[in-house]
Amino acid sequence: MYVFELPEIGEGVVEGEMVRWLVNVGDNVATDQPICEIMTDKATVEISSPKSGKVLSLSGKPGDVIKVHSPLMQLDLGGGGSLPVAAPVKAATPAPSAPVLVVAPVSVAAAAPTASAPSALHPAVAAKMPRPPGEKALASPAVRHDAKARGLDIDAVPGSGKDGRVTRADLEAFNAAPVAVEPKAPPALVAPSPVQGDERVKIIGLRRKISEKMVQAWRTAPHFTYVDEVDASKLMEMRKSLLPLAESRGVRLSYLPFVMKALCMVFREFPTLNAVMDEEAFELVVRRDVNIGIATDTPAGLFVPVIKRVQEKNVIEIAREIAEITERTRNGKGKIDDFSGGSFTITSVGNIGGRFATPILNHPEVAILGVNQIHDRPVALNGQVVVRPMMYLSPSFDHRVIDGAVAARFVSALKAALENPWSLVLELR
Repeated sequence: MYVFELPEIGEGVVEGEMVRWLVNVGDNVATDQPICEIMTDKATVEISSPKSGKVLSLSGKPGDVIKVHSPLMQLDLGGGGSLPVAAPVKAATPAPSAPVLVVAPVSVAAAAPTASAPSALHPAVAAKMPRPPGEKALASPAVRHDAKARGLDIDAVPGSGKDGRVTRADLEAFNAAPVAVEPKAPPALVAPSPVQGDERVKIIGLRRKISEKMVQAWRTAPHFTYVDEVDASKLMEMRKSLLPLAESRGVRLSYLPFVMKALCMVFREFPTLNAVMDEEAFELVVRRDVNIGIATDTPAGLFVPVIKRVQEKNVIEIAREIAEITERTRNGKGKIDDFSGGSFTITSVGNIGGRFATPILNHPEVAILGVNQIHDRPVALNGQVVVRPMMYLSPSFDHRVIDGAVAARFVSALKAALENPWSLVLELR
């Protein structure tokens, strides 16, 4: 018998949350075969078996926090041992490939077709993978949200994705045509209509990590937000002039690389904004490199991949790296290094809408910048009312180490750099 313990999976990582098991008790596993997914504060990683053998027991279920060097799996290296009478924890049914909110309706009565009155299945639904009664659907949080908005019981929707996962196309097909069309029957044979009850949502996986991080940031650092607006006319002109060059190199050029280069320039005057707090020593650590995190919305939740050494790169290089790292993140292929080492964070919802926000710090960083939608509106200019493309900046700061006057001067300097973006030519390398 061999007891496999959770190995060290990253510098400073002392525990991880079980996302899902990839094997079951009784399975034969090979050396280096992935056996489970563990989520740390930085990323979700696959854990592989160091030896071949038969799985005797598995320790931990989805949502459990497991310490490094704690027992994870028990193997019979001979492959022929008997299973223990009671394994510490029964193997969990594999869940989706990314951590999701597990939604369990309290009570939903499913109307089933009777033997004497067979159902007529819609062709778009009949080809999908059936789900045994009582089994929960596999689906991303976005698809679950969509199902709820449509008033659908997602557990009743057949899934056509991998392992029976429910997709948006499945919801549309199910919504367009009922899964089962019951023929008319006497009132006594008609099943009662389903009644949707309350739902209990178990907070596990990435959602729990985000929750813990937000609570830690809010409790630890007293926040304040300072809002100012930028006339983006010249910034838009500069981006437009560089679009052909970016496209010739296969790069989609957004406004974020310009904002990041402007930050590099302003940090030279305000270095304490590019910094993190060492809470144990209660010291402000001013970073030499400008490592900017980009808050990224993914089907699995919020991640913050980090663009390293921004001060050494031009806007085209930054744009390419943003595209590459956010694509890895959204596809669940990000590495731990992608999410570590940040010194400052940008959160941008301009593509969605809104004017400004009050972001919560990405602790232990001491500042975060909200970049908002550029929108046309009337402004006073030289005694005349004119229409200009305006953009709000809404950064938040750790008031323990950043005073209001410092924050105001920092934002004013950033505003000046963005309103006169040709000064960034010196930063383009």
